[in-house]
This record gives sequence, structure tokens and C-alpha cells, in this order.
Amino acid sequence: MLKKKKIKQNINIIIILSFLLMILLIKIDFFRQIYFLSENNYNKRMVKNHGYCGKDSYGFLLTLKEKFKFIKNPRILNSDVIPPSDWIIYDSNKNFQKKPNIFLNYQKNPSLIFSPSNSNFKSKGRVQFTNMLDSITFKINDKNLNLKNNINIFKIRNGERKIIFNKYFDKKINDSENINISFKTEEFNARWDPIYIEIENFDYNKNKISSISLNFKNKYQFNTNDILFSEGNCYYIK
Repeated sequence: MLKKKKIKQNINIIIILSFLLMILLIKIDFFRQIYFLSENNYNKRMVKNHGYCGKDSYGFLLTLKEKFKFIKNPRILNSDVIPPSDWIIYDSNKNFQKKPNIFLNYQKNPSLIFSPSNSNFKSKGRVQFTNMLDSITFKINDKNLNLKNNINIFKIRNGERKIIFNKYFDKKINDSENINISFKTEEFNARWDPIYIEIENFDYNKNKISSISLNFKNKYQFNTNDILFSEGNCYYIK
């Protein structure tokens, strides 16, 4: 009798333990699902706020982190004038790559548009990572424009005017014509300082020029064979 009673007790204990274990597993799965949902919602919110390929490109960098096992922290260059995006995938236990290999909001041929502003033309926006002024384009309010003027391109830093480019133009210019310059410099790169174009002895009141575009070459050029992964204008290269 005692043996049967003990067996029955053991069976009851096993049933109770099995029941408790089942409840525990259900709860673990429940909390796991809650975690994944929370994590998923967090990532969606971060992508919405910081962009997939745009702004900080949070989604693109997260995809790279999951897809590739970085031995070193990649060098990230973001062409948008915003704080660095390294925080998204930075690992304090790793060193940095020597050369940039992630390019966000990349523009192979960036440009700056200038609008009339008092006695000169002022840039809209900024340009980064260029090492050459490739050409100048004049948008004029007529079929053509006869220029016989000296053109100065400058920026003002700490209250001082710094000439970046100077050239005398003696040319009949057609509307939207690209005028080749091929002037090597990195002085156009700026995060905060606006750039100005001054045409000496030019009558701004006649409103002959509606805008001027400076067209650049990106300092970092690569081809399709160099690309390991890309989305839009975001690239991870060898």
C-alpha cells in the first residue's frame, strides 16, 4: 500500500511539474514575442525618424550590421550635412578601417545652386567630399548672355572673405550651357559656411541670370565591381 501511495504521489508531482513547466514555457514564449514585437517596433520607429537610406540611414546601416560581420568599424561618410552616423553600428571593442567604405546619400557628381542675393549670388545648401569644380552652368532669362567679366567665388569664414576661384570670362554663354572648368580644390567643402559668386561690373538689376550651378566631382569614385551592397544612393564597398 505504501509503495502504491508513493508511486501515486510521484505521478502527481510529475503532473504538477509538467504543468508548471508548460506554463513557464508559454510565458517564456510570450515574453519572447513581446520582446521581438518591441524590438521590431523600435527599429521601425528608428527607421522612420532616421531614414533607411536618407538622413542618418539607420535602416541601411542596421542591414549591413546584420548582413556582414565587421572585423573593424567601417569608415562612414554621409554627404548630408548632419552629425556622423557611426553611433548606429559603432563597436567600442573594434578599431576603425583606414579608408571610407560606407557612403550615405552619395552623389557622384554633386552640385550647388546659387540664387541672386543683393550684389552677388548665394549658395543653397552645402557640398562635401569634392576635390574638383568640374563645370559652371548659367540659367539665364534669355537665349544667351555676353559675359566680359571677372568672376570670383568665395566664402566668408570668421568674418573674412576667402577667394576659392577666380577667372575672367570673355564668352557668349547660352542658357543652361555647361562651361568646363576642371579646377582641382577641396575648398568648396563646407558644413556651415555659405559660398558666394560675385560677377564684377555686372548689372544685377537687369536680372539677366536667374541662377548659377557649380558642378563638382566627388572625391570618392568607385565602380560597380567595388560595391558589396547598395540601396538607393547608399553604398558599402570593398
